[in-house]
Amino acid sequence: MHDEACTHFDDMMNNMMIGHEFLLEEFDYVPTIGWHIDPFGHSSANPRLFADMGFDTFIFARLDWQDEEQRLVDKTMQFVWKPFSESLGDSVEIFTHILEDMYWFPDDMGYDERDFPNVSQPIIDDESLETFNADKKAARMLEYALHMSSNYRSTHLFMPWGEDFAYGNAFTDFGNGDALIRYWSKELSSKFNIEMRWSTINQYIEAVKAEDIVWPSKHDDMFPYSDYPDQYWTGYFTSRANSKSQVRFGQQNLLASNKIFTGKVLDQSTSDADL
Repeated sequence: MHDEACTHFDDMMNNMMIGHEFLLEEFDYVPTIGWHIDPFGHSSANPRLFADMGFDTFIFARLDWQDEEQRLVDKTMQFVWKPFSESLGDSVEIFTHILEDMYWFPDDMGYDERDFPNVSQPIIDDESLETFNADKKAARMLEYALHMSSNYRSTHLFMPWGEDFAYGNAFTDFGNGDALIRYWSKELSSKFNIEMRWSTINQYIEAVKAEDIVWPSKHDDMFPYSDYPDQYWTGYFTSRANSKSQVRFGQQNLLASNKIFTGKVLDQSTSDADL
């Protein structure tokens, strides 16, 4: 995940290149999903670059509150982003999914120690205990799932189970999730014909695409970004101007150096004197 708002496309590519090299060398893994849940606004240049990098999906969480309100009504939280490109056409389009409630646990489902002192009550699915509450927790999750289903076109729903700095104690996160899934599978799954399971982004995207839905499309940027009517993030573009100028000049020098070295390697128009 890199910044999209103030970043030049060269920085975007270099950042992703370094990350991809690390994943390939250390884990022999090539990512196909862009997980951009926290940049403050989104540019059409970024999904276009992601498509060129081999990504087939772009997922993010932050968008203008007015845009989100309308998308929830129109069920356009999932769409195909088609950045303008007369020469490349559909080759740079990418399936895009927006998270409805940022990247956080569902309401009253936060169990990580970082949430102290607002940690939710643990999910107890043992009915022999006085602290049994899985029925109430499951009812809240059912209400949330039905609400979410009214905002998305796919029958598969993606509910994040985590947030910033979560999984400091992964046992509590997974343990409570396991308890909820056990109770759900036993009491609610067949009754409401809704299955709850652990999943990955890849599995979710494969399931959604298998539904063969005709998706709406989008072409332009998603700027500016605001949380509320009086809370715009436009100051993000102008704050810390000196720091941002240093980054820009540094990238300018790096790009020029790369061009010189590349020309030398390819034995094109560059002499030893140029170096």
